[in-house]
Amino acid sequence: MHVGDLGQLLPLAVGSIISPLPIVAIVAILLSPRGRVNGLAFAGATTAVGAVFTMIAAVTTAGAGAGHFDGDDTAVLVLTAALFLGFIVLAWLSWRSRPRNGAEPKTPSWLAAVDSLTPLKAAGLGALMAATNSKNIPIELKAGSLIGAHDLPLLMVILLSVLFAVVAALGVLLPTALAASGSQTVARGLTRLKTEMVRHNAVIMTVLFAILAGVEGAHLIHQLA
Repeated sequence: MHVGDLGQLLPLAVGSIISPLPIVAIVAILLSPRGRVNGLAFAGATTAVGAVFTMIAAVTTAGAGAGHFDGDDTAVLVLTAALFLGFIVLAWLSWRSRPRNGAEPKTPSWLAAVDSLTPLKAAGLGALMAATNSKNIPIELKAGSLIGAHDLPLLMVILLSVLFAVVAALGVLLPTALAASGSQTVARGLTRLKTEMVRHNAVIMTVLFAILAGVEGAHLIHQLA
């Protein structure tokens, strides 16, 4: 693979940024009594888990290609095909889960417990949501495979993985930074954001999965050409 292929990391990171439930969670946490401390704990754990998944995929891909001329390219090709099919299925499932006939979407039950979170529990929630995110985990694995396919020095692999994770986590990092201002305008904006994210979660995820499937499909065609 060419170094220019690392440019694929940017659209992958952008695809990770919009994740309705983590955004709803961070906004709810920021609006709670211990919002600033808990928000930092949640955002930090989310970013760290993303970096770990990316690094694991990078190291695994680099090792898998050892001793084979095109081992890395094959690993990326297989993962791209799997992501293409997986995102199509997830888009269909998300669309099927949308509220019907004007019904109000169900608010996640864990939102009711946000006000009582400690920093440790907030970090645990962030780690759990990041480790079970059906959209972001495949993206992190793809990003890691792209990084690992270049057989870069370990330090560079770590730096690129962390940088990718930070950009991918901007959906929770930016609200955390904005909330630090203590502005009532920001608080009202975050409240509206949370409401809209909960209401349109299924549609947002359907569109995102469809876009990601299209991106992976284009990459698949390019790799097979």
